[in-house]
Amino acid sequence: MPKEKGVKYKKIQLNGTKALVSEYEQASDKNVILYIHGGGFVSGSALASKGYSSMLAKYSGCRVIAVNYSLAPECAFPKGFNDCYNAFLEITRLYPEAKITLVGESAGANLCLALALKVKEMGKVCCVLVHSPIVDFTGSLDRTEHKVDDFTVKEGCLKPLNQIYVADNKADNPYISPLFGDFRGFPPTYITCDYNETLYADAKALYEKCEQFKVDVELVEVKGTFHAFATIGTGTPETKQILEENVAFMKKYI
Repeated sequence: MPKEKGVKYKKIQLNGTKALVSEYEQASDKNVILYIHGGGFVSGSALASKGYSSMLAKYSGCRVIAVNYSLAPECAFPKGFNDCYNAFLEITRLYPEAKITLVGESAGANLCLALALKVKEMGKVCCVLVHSPIVDFTGSLDRTEHKVDDFTVKEGCLKPLNQIYVADNKADNPYISPLFGDFRGFPPTYITCDYNETLYADAKALYEKCEQFKVDVELVEVKGTFHAFATIGTGTPETKQILEENVAFMKKYI
């Protein structure tokens, strides 16, 4: 996606993990968005997601830090997850007064949710914004509720993804499948998904889990789009509205 004007970038290291900082030149907010890119745990980068990071930075006024976590198949769980966790710890050290919002799509959404579970007791995460999250690697979700029409994430790809990312770990580990985590006291959560995508079942299950534990949660279902459509940001009127709603949701809890 095109980069927003007026946003400056800086490469940094966070506990050994490379990251990219995006800051809007007119920003005054001292809080931080930790953005974790998608890509099925096997692709993507902070640099490739520069456009969306710039949109988050400009519309929120916050410093956006996008991390380059280790990717499968070379690095199965927990390497990428640990990269995100260690980066989070360094962010809390660098910006001790900042509230942190976690933002991610697809695999990045999975890592955001897992990270929020791990650091829940620290009280540093003010909210979580996730687009088309994958929350279950056990195969327990019913994906037959309605017709799946998804050219990005085919249902058949979940099995090989399980083999290369989950590998020898137990799939019901909540840091792999956040659906199995303890959501008591979980941060407020905003979810988007396409009604006909493969991971609709994940988004719906996450919403229901949050509802069960009285988490402040919103779910936006859209028809006729595609997996992780919200990261188009300012590219369409509809996704620009979601970006603005994301920022408004975040501002309630900072």
